[in-house]
Amino acid sequence: MKWPPRRILVGTDFSESADAALRAAAALARRVGAQLDLLHVLPDRSRPVIGYEPIDALLFPDGPAARDAALIRLQSLAQRAAPERTQVHVVEGEPLAELVAMRDRLDVELVALGAGGLRSMRRFILGSVAGKMLGHPGCPLLLVVEAPAAGEFKKILVAQENPRVVSPWLEIGLRLAHDERAEVTLLHVLPRRGYLSDAHHVELEPQRAPARLAALLARLDRTVPAQVVVRTGDPGDEITSAARELGVHLVVLGAERNRIDGSPGPVVNRIARSGPPAFLVIWPEREASEDFEEN
Repeated sequence: MKWPPRRILVGTDFSESADAALRAAAALARRVGAQLDLLHVLPDRSRPVIGYEPIDALLFPDGPAARDAALIRLQSLAQRAAPERTQVHVVEGEPLAELVAMRDRLDVELVALGAGGLRSMRRFILGSVAGKMLGHPGCPLLLVVEAPAAGEFKKILVAQENPRVVSPWLEIGLRLAHDERAEVTLLHVLPRRGYLSDAHHVELEPQRAPARLAALLARLDRTVPAQVVVRTGDPGDEITSAARELGVHLVVLGAERNRIDGSPGPVVNRIARSGPPAFLVIWPEREASEDFEEN
């Protein structure tokens, strides 16, 4: 899994959370020298949704004028973001399908979306593109409700299931912290007995978990200011509450897919609906590093 990303795709419906995602993505792109692509999907008016008026129908007229108006807005956003390294794209169709198609066609390495819809009543009517995108892994997904000042993530929390292995999200979280000159909290949650997946990642010797997590950090990057936190309880609740208590700007975590429908697990869903200002979801593309014992 590559980091930093060379190309970042930002999907926008011109909402407040989409603007926040753009600010965060643009700030990251400037620091790491990445290409930025802005995408807006015009609704397919041949397939209207009964009882729902698309946002674009309120903002733009029909036909070619709609595309022209969208391009003007995107170009204005590009000028404020990173004009020398930004391309804009307007297509028509179903937002999720077009977003996935553009991601694959451009071979982007990070997708950024506003996540405000995950917490609004609108989600219960039509669903959220951001929420649906969680079921289509292909590269890391940055979901933003509100961007911190200047778009910078100065406090990052990495949720680590297994204190014995180096996960892809731990590696990327530390690299991101290095790029952002940020401080990191490495959080391990010990689920109580009976939690559905406890057989996979419960640390059987909880008193040793902090030392093992510290060893993981030392093995990867000693230059990033970091602390280790171990808590007990429901992982979704504990990650969310720790993020609030620590005032973090970004949570980085891995997501396993439901084998039946491809949807993410309950922890990611919980954080998406009540978690931090932004979170970076990473799907493992390989097995984690082998277990190791600390010195």
